[in-house]
Amino acid sequence: MQFTFKIGSKIKEAWVIYKENLSIFLLLALMTFIIKALGSKDNSLLTVITFFVGLVLSYIWIRFGLDLVDKKASDPFSQKALPTLKQYWNFLKTTVLVFLCILAGFILLIVPGLYVSGRLVFALYISVEKNQGARVTVKEAWEMTDGYGWKLFWKSVVIGLFMIVGFIAFFIGGFVTYPVGFIVFIIMYREFLKMKSMVSSTTSSVTPVSEIKQEEKVEPKEEVKEEAPQAVNH
Repeated sequence: MQFTFKIGSKIKEAWVIYKENLSIFLLLALMTFIIKALGSKDNSLLTVITFFVGLVLSYIWIRFGLDLVDKKASDPFSQKALPTLKQYWNFLKTTVLVFLCILAGFILLIVPGLYVSGRLVFALYISVEKNQGARVTVKEAWEMTDGYGWKLFWKSVVIGLFMIVGFIAFFIGGFVTYPVGFIVFIIMYREFLKMKSMVSSTTSSVTPVSEIKQEEKVEPKEEVKEEAPQAVNH
């Protein structure tokens, strides 16, 4: 089944969600940009600290985005929005493992690295939703995107370019394009899962050909044995 995902129309959907939660997105974006700016400083300790803090923010972004797309009430600044130690540990391990997988692809050749990034584009979302180990998460992300690696890669590139265009044109524009693009990514994840679910249900509802053939087989008829006539005693 083809995965049709029109980014233009999804940006419009994301824009509505963005406007309804404008103040929250502005504050989240501001915090994210400050962390990224501090992490770029020539200070090793500060870089390490901002990396771990940035992971917390990434987790909150994803959790908040999933709740909004699913039309659930959510407050990214509440204590419930923060990951537990186990959730954070699984998210950290998944982030590192995804990075290493993509890096390995780029070390081999550039093209494999691009392909791997498309296949693992949903890994972090799965980690947040299911709170499972890194290897299980990466394996699930890899298997679910089988046959869609390049398509997801190119769609991710387009969405990514949209997210940074606000900084290129005018820095403040990043406070719009970054959150909207992020919501589009979440919508793509949700619609991809929906498509895969439809494929699975369709496949499971089809009776295997082998079973059909077995049903078509006609059971052999039992031979009726004629009893020999008994001799009549005179």
